[in-house]
Amino acid sequence: MPESKGSVLMLPMGLDIGGAETHVISLAKGMKRLGWQVLVASSGGQRVSELTEYGIPHFHAPLDSRLPHRMLQAYNAVSDILDTYDIDIIHAHARIPIWLSTRLAKKRNIPLVATYHGQFKAGFPWMFFTKPGDRTIAVSNSIKDYIVERFNFNPDNVIVIPNGIDVNLFHPATEEEKSKARNLLNIPADATPVVAYVSRIEDDLTQAAITAQEAAFCLASKYPGTILLIAGDGPGMSAVKARATDINSSCQKELVHCLGFVLDTPSLYAASDIVLGMSRVALESMASERPVIIFGPKGTFGPICPENIIALEERNYVPNLAPFPSTAEVLCNLMEDLLKDPEKMRLAAKLGRQTVLKHHSEDSVAKSTEQVYLDLLKHNK
Repeated sequence: MPESKGSVLMLPMGLDIGGAETHVISLAKGMKRLGWQVLVASSGGQRVSELTEYGIPHFHAPLDSRLPHRMLQAYNAVSDILDTYDIDIIHAHARIPIWLSTRLAKKRNIPLVATYHGQFKAGFPWMFFTKPGDRTIAVSNSIKDYIVERFNFNPDNVIVIPNGIDVNLFHPATEEEKSKARNLLNIPADATPVVAYVSRIEDDLTQAAITAQEAAFCLASKYPGTILLIAGDGPGMSAVKARATDINSSCQKELVHCLGFVLDTPSLYAASDIVLGMSRVALESMASERPVIIFGPKGTFGPICPENIIALEERNYVPNLAPFPSTAEVLCNLMEDLLKDPEKMRLAAKLGRQTVLKHHSEDSVAKSTEQVYLDLLKHNK
């Protein structure tokens, strides 16, 4: 391990399921490999152990709540960390951690990096709680455009650094790995296609998970071996499970498998023939060389291909302004179209892997982020 280049305190809202949460874990590990001392504070979650097992300490701070007394607790918890440890950079992710750490960073003259992972609510009163930090990172061009336009951020102070993916962990599975993964998930040997839908199950994502089930039910009329794996958890899970029970009863078999929270997502992708999802899920499945249909509650782009890859890169693989609606019929037709053309499936999978290797490797994202840190420290002397 080289001598520490500096210390960074990362502040995500929490560490459960989600693209931002996974990004923080990936980035924290990448920065440690580059020689930084990394500390993380959040409301906690099932993925904290991934940090602590890597030698990165985690501290509890309720950064996921807008309740005034909880925000005060979070403020005091982060303040205590800054009083105890010699922190060179604060790197906050999402609006609440950024807003809370703005005053703390200014008071201690510590540079603040603010990363925005999505398009948050704008207008009154949100404009008062959306802060740029000393340097703003957006994970896509569309998010940069949004925060510049809606919150009047200085575009020259906003840099785009995409999500980073561990391309060794998420890799093309061998037939042996695929077979092992299916055995672990209790998938019948004759099941085909195996479709995976991966997401948090909350708000409008709940309906997206139900739509994915309806699409799989439709697909099963032509492909009786269809299996749908739903990986994720959240407040909407009871509604998703209820629909799964209805569908499985109609089929007289377990067509829909509700897996809940899945930590071993590489095995999930290895077991799958097609993945449905967006944002980081899309990138992980692309790195795993699985054909992915970009699908979410706001629309559907369909499988990645040369004709849409640039638009999807601009959007961080979120189907905003998508050409297709998010209906079961559309999703079923897109899956059927892929299954009818194995060469199209193969090319989509290859394009995905190549794109991640070129633009989204974990190490390249860590190095780009490190440059932001070094620039701020240079100007803060």
